[in-house]
Amino acid sequence: MILFYLLMFTSPFYHHPFFDRGFGSFTLVKGIGLLCALYAIFYLFSRKKAPRYLGTVRARLFLVLCIWALISYALAGSMRGWASDPAFSYFSFLVLFFVTVTVIDTPKKIWWSLMSALAGVAFGALYMLREFQKYHGLYADLRPGAVVGDPNYYTLAALLILPVAYFWLRGLREQFFRLSVIGMFILVSAAVALASSRGGLVGLIAGVGYLVWDSRHRMRNFAVLFVLLAIPMALVPRSPLKRLLHPTSSDEIGSQTREKAWLAGLNMVKAKPLTGIGLGLFKPMLGSYSGDPTFQQIAHNSYLEFAAELGIPALLLFLWLLGETFRSLGKTKKITLRTSDEFLYPMAAGLQCGIVGCAVGDFFCLLNISNCFG
Repeated sequence: MILFYLLMFTSPFYHHPFFDRGFGSFTLVKGIGLLCALYAIFYLFSRKKAPRYLGTVRARLFLVLCIWALISYALAGSMRGWASDPAFSYFSFLVLFFVTVTVIDTPKKIWWSLMSALAGVAFGALYMLREFQKYHGLYADLRPGAVVGDPNYYTLAALLILPVAYFWLRGLREQFFRLSVIGMFILVSAAVALASSRGGLVGLIAGVGYLVWDSRHRMRNFAVLFVLLAIPMALVPRSPLKRLLHPTSSDEIGSQTREKAWLAGLNMVKAKPLTGIGLGLFKPMLGSYSGDPTFQQIAHNSYLEFAAELGIPALLLFLWLLGETFRSLGKTKKITLRTSDEFLYPMAAGLQCGIVGCAVGDFFCLLNISNCFG
């Protein structure tokens, strides 16, 4: 299980100086993922009864979406590089699904998995703070994020786990874990402010808004979250709020580039609404659909990328999967409230708020989550 928790810890990183070491494309984090898969196989044979991998609508939707993507890729062309290819990412998602459902079979293991993910995001925050401290004097518009890959992606990871941390702040009784979560929450809040993601800010507002609206003590929760999240943004020199209200010339150029990419993406959807242009072909074919052969850009919109590459049916599958996950967490939250389960409630309630924030933030960011092998 320690290997799985380590895998969760490394999930926010893209270019870590230690975990990305290895031989060619085979890095340390890929080795951790492989060992987790082998452990899951051994653990499965040691169990008296196998888990129902496809026992929920969410699992079946996930499987169909992955198969759809792999078929799309097979029809679109040959693999360009096994370790960085989008098809390998989907294959990794399937392996991670198998490992997670197999070995995470108790509430305590869920708790440790989420705590490991929070620790990884907080550790990434340390790198971002250090990068800002070291280079902000040289670059006025610096947005740290080299180790975590991109400030926008880091913000999305933070949006998913921060609500869980907030609910833990209210409910954890062990002093050590409570103080640890407080420290990690502050670190991540500061890093999100430095990441200066405007789309992430909109997602953050949506997630916090849902948390406050769905809570019994709305004013208290709003005040606490305002102190924990808004104050860091007011203190940093270039927060997402400042970028949103007072965009610089580079921000304006970035917005125009995104609009151009979105229009090209809509042209892709119009051209092939049912099957899409093929998995992983948005950026390579952007020039053809934008009218500018030299134009290359990522989608900066997860939903548009799904529709453009895989077709509108795949986008509907993805939205259905998000909705089913949200509904399931809400059902779990109601059960924990009815049974006064103070252990599972923070995780269910926090992840539900996190999904709201990420779903809104994904409208402005390309969904590029690190696969389970790095």
